[in-house]
Amino acid sequence: MSESTEAGIVQVRDVNPATLGVLRERAKSLGQSLSGYLRDLMDADAASETNAEVIARIAREREPVELTMDDILTARDEGRR
Repeated sequence: MSESTEAGIVQVRDVNPATLGVLRERAKSLGQSLSGYLRDLMDADAASETNAEVIARIAREREPVELTMDDILTARDEGRR
């Protein structure tokens, strides 16, 4: 994925006032502006994979496993002996 050198602008409407208050307080406690705090949250979120992305990556990188339900049940039962 190529990164643009141009910064984007994000506007969020209809933020719950209580939510906004919490976010402002958290930013203040870290010595950050609200914008800086939210930018850091977005950067951290974008840098981590979602569960769906992890599963998709594993599916791309691994050979498929061909097992039947009988294979699974047999392996389970053998492990109980």
